[in-house]
Amino acid sequence: MSPSWAWAMTADGCPTLLHPGHGQACHDSAGAWAEAQQLHVSGCDLPRRLLRGERVRLLEVGAAPGWNLAAAFFMARGLPGQLHVTAIERSPEALAAGAALCELGDWKAGAPFGAVESYEAISSALLRAKSADNVGRWIDVLPNFRLRLMLGEARGVLEEMKESERFDAVFLDAFSPGIDPESWSPGFLRALAQRLDTMGRLSTFTVSQAVRAALISGGLNVGQAGCRSGRAGGTWASRDGWILPLEKRLSAKLKRRSQRLRASEGWVQAASHLD
Repeated sequence: MSPSWAWAMTADGCPTLLHPGHGQACHDSAGAWAEAQQLHVSGCDLPRRLLRGERVRLLEVGAAPGWNLAAAFFMARGLPGQLHVTAIERSPEALAAGAALCELGDWKAGAPFGAVESYEAISSALLRAKSADNVGRWIDVLPNFRLRLMLGEARGVLEEMKESERFDAVFLDAFSPGIDPESWSPGFLRALAQRLDTMGRLSTFTVSQAVRAALISGGLNVGQAGCRSGRAGGTWASRDGWILPLEKRLSAKLKRRSQRLRASEGWVQAASHLD
């Protein structure tokens, strides 16, 4: 285990990492595997799209320790579709610490079905992808699962991508807005929203009104996430796809907030100038 990163067990029998500075866990204490499957994989409609044989382009912001990608891997390996994953991670140390979780044997007997094998496969793939020759290049993990790792701050990585590159699903899983405000800034969230394809979905654990308003200002419809592991919480968003709607009063409040945000940053004026 990396000396900088501690770990903690979550309630569904899967471990997660604790940040060496602020101590926040990378996953919900109610269950890392459950959160990955229910909030992200199901929330972004991956099972249906892969079952239909589609090629799904997935972007994850905050790849370590790897549970979200492990859940996506577990889903993809038995379905006819293609899953092409772009994983952004700022900390190579976190990737190494995530891979070290595989060496802790005590948790494996109590883990959910499929979790151990999927996590080991993804951890190995992430380590292979972070080698000097492979960063930014596609590697084949399965015949229908490709992985591309991008190291660095997410905003800078997005700016380096081709303007035409779009995604069908986005897992937004940085540390919480109060701890990592740069990953939740209105400008970054708007840039991320612009990368989401027409019928694509975005999933994140936060219910922050500031985050939701910023996503709306970026052109997305924002809804609530379904219950997970006995908990309610999280946000799903899409440009044109259906999502579970928010309560009407909250939705109206967020739209007003997003309009003020757009006006304060000059987005409305810029748009009207182009008309």
